[in-house]
Amino acid sequence: GVLRRDGSSRFGANTRYGIFPAVSAAWRISDEAFMKQLPWVTDLKIRGGYGLMGNSNNVSPTNQFDLYAQSVANSSYDINGTNGGVVGGFRQSRIGNPNARWETSVTKNIGIDGSFLKGKLDVILDVWQKDTRDLLYRLPITQTVGGAEAPSVNVGTMVNKGIDIQVITRGKFASKVGYEFDVTGSFLDNKITEIGGGLTYLLDVNPAFRGVNPIRNQLGYSLSSFYGYKVQGLFQNQGEIDNAPT
Repeated sequence: GVLRRDGSSRFGANTRYGIFPAVSAAWRISDEAFMKQLPWVTDLKIRGGYGLMGNSNNVSPTNQFDLYAQSVANSSYDINGTNGGVVGGFRQSRIGNPNARWETSVTKNIGIDGSFLKGKLDVILDVWQKDTRDLLYRLPITQTVGGAEAPSVNVGTMVNKGIDIQVITRGKFASKVGYEFDVTGSFLDNKITEIGGGLTYLLDVNPAFRGVNPIRNQLGYSLSSFYGYKVQGLFQNQGEIDNAPT
């Protein structure tokens, strides 16, 4: 078992620290008496784990503070009435969020480590799920609050789950030349399960390309999924263009 207490100055005083426990256990089943009748099983272990991990990388160190800056275009005025120059003022450039807290990932897994036929065949299998909550993101805000940058808030949840498998076989040719073959495979499913603010998708997840946002984070879909028009086909020649319905 492990118990972590992490702190980060990226968060305000009330949410600066997070507690993240984890526990794992294993049962070497091949050592049990009822397994002795299976001589082809060299070693077999069942293991499982459950743990929490925090992340603070997705928030700016200044996210907790209200920030102010000078701007000739937005915060200057001819307050002296000279009609010949302006005096620079300050405007709010960022809205602070002192209540932002750690993103938390809850990981669960169960696995099998097996060695068979006196070490000639190894099989490693893992089934796991990772639930991430309190995702930090800057949601769009109404223009009536001014031109200040929106803060990062804890708004979303996401689920990753998958299966990892590794199969290794080894031996010798003619008792002289050794060999080992290793095959690894994985299956992964990623899905956004919640977006805050009543939104169903977010567009500004990647820079636009020629005014188009081809990637977005949408509820029920994978992170940073491509989207666009459904294409029925491509014109191959001028005749197809001429005969196409208008």
